[in-house]
Amino acid sequence: MLFRKRVHDPEGSPGSVPAPDEDSVVLPPGSGCTVVGTRTRIRGTLTGEGSVVVRGAVEGGIAIGGGLTVTASGTVDAEVEAASVALAGEARGSLRATSRVILASSGLFEGEMATPILEVHPGSVLKGRTRVAGVPAVGRRGLSH
Repeated sequence: MLFRKRVHDPEGSPGSVPAPDEDSVVLPPGSGCTVVGTRTRIRGTLTGEGSVVVRGAVEGGIAIGGGLTVTASGTVDAEVEAASVALAGEARGSLRATSRVILASSGLFEGEMATPILEVHPGSVLKGRTRVAGVPAVGRRGLSH
């Protein structure tokens, strides 16, 4: 999306990002996205090229080519490999994102994480080991920040 409407939280701080919840994640028909419902628990491994939205619970592993969204009601206890992760619920285990990780204000992550870009919003909880490699800037010859 080229332009995004600026959202204000109840305290009025400009630019805050709302936590993805059941109503804010709208999926068009045929979007190729898998949704784990609020009353669904999956034990095992989810693999695929599309995106996954977790509103319920996943235990085991997630290896996807698209993005992973864990809503405020969602929980993940797994080894996760995804292009990007937006976390408003709880996640434990290991997480490797090739693009970025966003921890919303209601998000909790506990474990080991590796990502080039990490966006942490006030109120989120991050416990464990995190490696943020950064994206090399022009002229830095492969060094990260």
